[in-house]
Amino acid sequence: MTAGNPLNDGQPQASSAGQAGRKSEPLENAKNGSMVQDMQDLKRLGHDMKNMKTNSQLQEEGLVPDPIQE
Repeated sequence: MTAGNPLNDGQPQASSAGQAGRKSEPLENAKNGSMVQDMQDLKRLGHDMKNMKTNSQLQEEGLVPDPIQE
């Protein structure tokens, strides 16, 4: 048990297929093919993307950017 995380009590946690810890939408309501489902997802994605480095920045640091997927 970790004192800083009350959810980590050694018990299995219920998994959630939704974004940001929310329950997933029913298939009929899900916006499949979209990167986000709602404004909360859009804000989270924007925050995540803001912190990502570009391929050029990675190459300048001597790293290899993600390969093209076939």
